[in-house]
Amino acid sequence: MAGAAAAAGPLGALAGIERGRWQFKEIGSAMGRAVCVGDPGQLIQFNHPGVACAHFTIVDAADRVTVQYNCGPKGYGKTTVTMTQPGQIRLDTQGITPDGRPFDTSYEGQFAGACGGPSPR
Repeated sequence: MAGAAAAAGPLGALAGIERGRWQFKEIGSAMGRAVCVGDPGQLIQFNHPGVACAHFTIVDAADRVTVQYNCGPKGYGKTTVTMTQPGQIRLDTQGITPDGRPFDTSYEGQFAGACGGPSPR
């Protein structure tokens, strides 16, 4: 995911996101997943991890970032990351996955500690 973060560059709201384990819960669903965030820029391509993509920043504010990205034949997307309060974010993402499926999903993200650490109680 280093290529994606480097391409996006340092963005306002991403600077406030702690590195470590985050628990993401899909809004309106019981579905969730834990993600080890080594570089907050990786959240931009939440459904395209590790894929090299071109980025275009639409909004770069202290509390919100919106980036559109294109991964060529591996899909594309648009993601908004909003800081809701310390240790919590909202992630809204839509586009086409690398295998051609559309997605339009919102997540609530909660910082959960160091990567590989025990689950929060």
